Amino acid sequence: MKKILLEYANIFAYTLTGLLFGLAFFLLFINFYHMQELATVVDVKAYNETNKAEVLNKVGIIKNNINVYDQLSYNGSLNIYGLNTVQLKLQDCIDIIESNDMMKYLDLDEIGIQDSYNFTIDFKNKILNDCLVMQIKSMFNTDTVATLPNFNVIKPYIDLDLDNLIGSTSYVQNNIENSDHYYFSTDTNRTNFFDLVDDSYVDVMNNYQSALDLLVEISNWYRNVVVGG
Repeated sequence: MKKILLEYANIFAYTLTGLLFGLAFFLLFINFYHMQELATVVDVKAYNETNKAEVLNKVGIIKNNINVYDQLSYNGSLNIYGLNTVQLKLQDCIDIIESNDMMKYLDLDEIGIQDSYNFTIDFKNKILNDCLVMQIKSMFNTDTVATLPNFNVIKPYIDLDLDNLIGSTSYVQNNIENSDHYYFSTDTNRTNFFDLVDDSYVDVMNNYQSALDLLVEISNWYRNVVVGG
């Protein structure tokens, strides 16, 4: 009886070992296909060249607008502390935009899913948070800037655009983070993953351009304030 139980135990152990080995091989096999998906790249050279030109053009507009003000030569009647604040905050944003951390994405010839994800995170942290929230939004909550002409006109516009940009970027980030495929790769799956890489990058780049458009509008407002004051 003891011998029979021992044989059953051995059969059970071998069966369990075989099942575990088979499961491990299956997971390894499908993750091999998943790695093929992760290696998907999209050609963005021409796309990035166009976007880089637009970025540099908008940065140039912002610089020209904020440089109309010089505290040492200003003879107007407006609050110079408010004017100084806007100029400094917009310059801080320009420094972030022109940093290597952001400009490097405009020099990529090809992108993969990791590039799309990194671009999303850096845009969210540096442009949305460090520039638009920490610099611009906080600036429009100061009493000195609130005294400048047409403050009540531009502030709601800024708040609405910023909320839209944050929501849109978070949506793209969530899509990428939920993109893992633990099944056999098919032509359809590979196409969908290719589209995810491409669409995510394009969506964030569109948000990037929209953020710059917002900064241009603020700088236009600032120029009109200085010239008119």
